Amino acid sequence: MKTGSGSDRRCVACRKSASKQEMLRLIVDDEGQLWPDLLQKLPGRGVYLCMQAECLNGMSDRRLQPLKAKFKVDFPQWEKVKERLVSILHKQLLQMFTRLRVKTEIGRDAVMHRLWNNAPVLLLIATDAGDAVVRQIEDAVEKREQAGHKSRTLSVESKQWLGEMLGRDSVAVAALGTSGMMATNVRKLNQYCGWYGQLKVIG
Repeated sequence: MKTGSGSDRRCVACRKSASKQEMLRLIVDDEGQLWPDLLQKLPGRGVYLCMQAECLNGMSDRRLQPLKAKFKVDFPQWEKVKERLVSILHKQLLQMFTRLRVKTEIGRDAVMHRLWNNAPVLLLIATDAGDAVVRQIEDAVEKREQAGHKSRTLSVESKQWLGEMLGRDSVAVAALGTSGMMATNVRKLNQYCGWYGQLKVIG
């Protein structure tokens, strides 16, 4: 994690520092409830959660106790926060995928064709995608890397979930270009997909 920047924040749970753009902001309402502020735009004082896997895996109400030094918080909180965040992330991701759908290559054939393009790309692969599809994509990515072309691969929940995001019944693999105007959108999409996946894994 980065340290020393004026935009850095300290994680309320593990106490590590990172840029606030890499973290989740939480706010406390008048009833002592914690709410995720995904876009970091809600008014009021907030705290930050780093959302790193090692931090989330050990998350509990006990680790959120430092909040009592600044806020009147009604515990227990963590399970509620997690449920709220999963719901908010799902809605935000659906909105983002809907906006980006026309720029997304969907399905193995379209993705393989996209990989012949040398521009940077984000690959979304469902955890239940078939072995043959995964091997084919991995081989293509390896060849791209050997040629010096950037690829980022992100594992997502399931073919059904990716299909829902992209307005299809089922999607095993999809690809998005990450250069130019798309860079910011894809960076956020990658971040939110990662957070969503980590929260679903810890149950």
